Amino acid sequence: MNDLEFFLKWKHYLFSIAYRITGSYVDAEDIVQESYLRWLSTEKTNIQNHKSYLGSITARLAFDLLKKASRKKETYIGPYLPEPIPEIKEDLDHEKVNFAFLVILETLNPTERAVFILRELFDFDYEFISNIVGKNSENCRQILSRARIAIQSRKKKFEPDPKLHSQLLLEFSFACYNQDTKALTKLLKEDVIAYSDGGGKVHAARIPVPGVRRVLSLLIRTTQKATKSTEIYFGYANGSPALIGYSEDEPIIVQIFTTRENKIDIIFNLVNPDKLKAFQNKENLLKLGYLRKPKLWEWALLFVRRWIS
Repeated sequence: MNDLEFFLKWKHYLFSIAYRITGSYVDAEDIVQESYLRWLSTEKTNIQNHKSYLGSITARLAFDLLKKASRKKETYIGPYLPEPIPEIKEDLDHEKVNFAFLVILETLNPTERAVFILRELFDFDYEFISNIVGKNSENCRQILSRARIAIQSRKKKFEPDPKLHSQLLLEFSFACYNQDTKALTKLLKEDVIAYSDGGGKVHAARIPVPGVRRVLSLLIRTTQKATKSTEIYFGYANGSPALIGYSEDEPIIVQIFTTRENKIDIIFNLVNPDKLKAFQNKENLLKLGYLRKPKLWEWALLFVRRWIS
């Protein structure tokens, strides 16, 4: 197996490390490319574990970039959300790091995040981790403990039923399309909150929008502004059902939400074009099954339900 074949074998694994540490699809792609260049120039004779060595290159590059990015986030305009990546239903499993969890990871400092991800998600030993973050093994254990406590205090105790989540997404999209405030009110928790990440590149709420009335007003305003040329597709992003909007074949929004007690409690609106790179090439995503249009019978069933109620 030559250098390229070996690297390609572990490319997805390396991307997973880079993406989870940085929360950025674009940065993860760049890190994987840089890892490959460094791999090509490395003398491999004395390397005992090639996979681990590649992982260390990628993890160190990702951690260094994360530290630089943390300073940029301090001046970021509006809420800062991770970059979503498309998935297909068949690839979803309990080990997936969903979008809401990535948002929680954003609350950790760079060292806490890197230690937590490398230990909890990739099961690297403390000696490996200490070499990446520049802390001794005992410090890494303490950092991990703090990170676990911080995450547990924010993490939901119950994950929603995937079928229910998908059904809510369908009803939500139908209600938004029809400007049905009554239906939307029934779908939203009273204390629902909406986060919009425009990054100063496009118009978006610069602070989180709390409460059902304000969120309802936001949804109605934004869907009214949607032009007839905007196409909405269903898909999955980071383990969660998502709505993906396109205008002239360019992605303009990815919308993800979480649920509590069978209602929507958090809405994430990603509209910063720099964070939608993974959803470019719409035709290819459709062909591979990452996007789909709602089926006619789904819309018809919802219409009947609205009429009956």
